[in-house]
Amino acid sequence: MSLPPAKPVHPLERKPEPVAPARPVTVPPIAPVPRVRIPTRRAVLSYVLMGLNIAVFLADALTGGLLTALGAKDNAAILQGELWRFVTPMFLHGGLVHILANSYALYILGPRIEETFGRPRFTAIYLLSGLGASLASFVFNPNPAIGASGAIFGLMGALIPFLYLNRGVLANTRGQLTGIAQLIALNLVIGLSPGIDNWAHVGGLVTGLALAWLITPRYVVRVSPDQMQIRVEDQSGMAQIWGSIGAIAIVIGAAALGLILIRGG
Repeated sequence: MSLPPAKPVHPLERKPEPVAPARPVTVPPIAPVPRVRIPTRRAVLSYVLMGLNIAVFLADALTGGLLTALGAKDNAAILQGELWRFVTPMFLHGGLVHILANSYALYILGPRIEETFGRPRFTAIYLLSGLGASLASFVFNPNPAIGASGAIFGLMGALIPFLYLNRGVLANTRGQLTGIAQLIALNLVIGLSPGIDNWAHVGGLVTGLALAWLITPRYVVRVSPDQMQIRVEDQSGMAQIWGSIGAIAIVIGAAALGLILIRGG
């Protein structure tokens, strides 16, 4: 006896197929990210120098240029014994555009150098670069000169040994070095314009670069036992730092006195 044909079932009336239970999904734990600490110092002197330069500029304007007359780099006056004219030009400026341009450059560069090198080394780089700028101007430029740009070029130069000597610790040093080199080259080209003491720029740049090569922070990486803290330490020694600052200062001072004796007879 044959069975009657099965009644067709509409697709909507079909019972759903049994579904296999879903396997639990295990999410691997997220590993904590190690923390990196790079030693920095709070920038203060950069803004103090900016304020000092602006205050001197205003005082000079109110006195009709008296401070410039007394403090500009003037070769004849230096040969007559006014040795302070090696120092004072870096605090004097010849006009509103001059003070604004140098203030902006110091605002951009100063805090970075001060935070990285610390206040004593920042102060030494700025002042000795300014002295080196005045010395180069005294040797190669017979005209009077003023401005903080020589000291600022020293700050630019200081970034080169810092990035190069720490290239094993810091990231993208090649790109940063290329950018700094382009910035220096551009400003030296601008310095070829009439009325700009480019020799002072070169003197400040060379002084800042040479001094920073001797006193720049030398970073090493320290990892905690649990590998959760990565600390970057400055391994430069204080004896070397102060010895190098003193040596550069002596070289600049001796060169200035020697040139005065030679030129002054």
